[in-house]
Amino acid sequence: MRTWVIALLALFVPCCSQAGTNRSNYPIVGAWVMKSETAPDGKVTNSIYTQYTRCKIFDADSTYYSVQLHAVGDEMMIIAHEMGRYRLDDSIYMERDRVMPFRIIDDTTFITEFEGYQELMVRSKTMTKERMEEIRAFVRQHPDDADSPVKHFVLSTTERKLRKENHLFLYIIIGMALVAAGVGFYAHRLRQRKREVERKLAEIEEERALRPTLVADAMRQVETEFFQSDYYRDLRRRIEAGDNLTQQEWQELEQRLKSVYPHFSSSLYGLFNLSLTEHQMCMLLKVRTSPAEIAAVLKRDKSTISSMRRRLYKKVFGKDGSGKDWDEFILSL
Repeated sequence: MRTWVIALLALFVPCCSQAGTNRSNYPIVGAWVMKSETAPDGKVTNSIYTQYTRCKIFDADSTYYSVQLHAVGDEMMIIAHEMGRYRLDDSIYMERDRVMPFRIIDDTTFITEFEGYQELMVRSKTMTKERMEEIRAFVRQHPDDADSPVKHFVLSTTERKLRKENHLFLYIIIGMALVAAGVGFYAHRLRQRKREVERKLAEIEEERALRPTLVADAMRQVETEFFQSDYYRDLRRRIEAGDNLTQQEWQELEQRLKSVYPHFSSSLYGLFNLSLTEHQMCMLLKVRTSPAEIAAVLKRDKSTISSMRRRLYKKVFGKDGSGKDWDEFILSL
């Protein structure tokens, strides 16, 4: 009786309007794999990549593609099975000469029955458009032929491309995370450096403000004697002539400045990690040398010396300033 009813439905359903059939097909459009098969005796066999797994791709034009899938390491192997036309109407599913009761559970699951066997199909969550198109091409090129050997195909090209894209995406994410961490660390270091500079400047100002009058007078006396010394007059002649000082002469100038301004070099290096040229420029500024004269001694353009002074002021004080602002700061140390 049941077979007779199904046969009548098979004759009746093709007479239904094409529009109605297309609407009913839409719920199963996409890729589906068989999750399990229930035999007439109730025995359930799971089938998700443990062995060959039936997979069907349903297109909106009522074409289906049937293959068997098998995972081989990181690759996916398929056996092309068949392609054909299908029809779905309410509780009946038809393909070729097969008429099967059909029950859709939800958008992710449906059940078909044929000759007492029930197949539970679930929508594939991993099937990409590229993989489905590759499967369609294999099935179209190699339709099922009972007299031909079984044909196996490995979806290696697409899989390698997908893995490469995934790896590239992962590398980009890791790179962005490292950059973000680096930027965060650099910003943290800048904040620490700014606080350290502010503390050092406060210490210099406090030391100068609290300096006893007797000590201040003595330091001014030492400074006056330095600028009246034969050493300084000879140094001025070299500077005015634009002579380049030797390494030994630079070392002697640094020692002379330490005897006149004990905290000069230590204060400078405590504020900023000066290059050799920057340190030499600051020493010349301290002995009342003009920017033009500094440029001649250091063999630099005057514009370079001006830019260097402004840059140092901004790095130390965290704000824009003129070269003269930096000169005044150096003279105050």
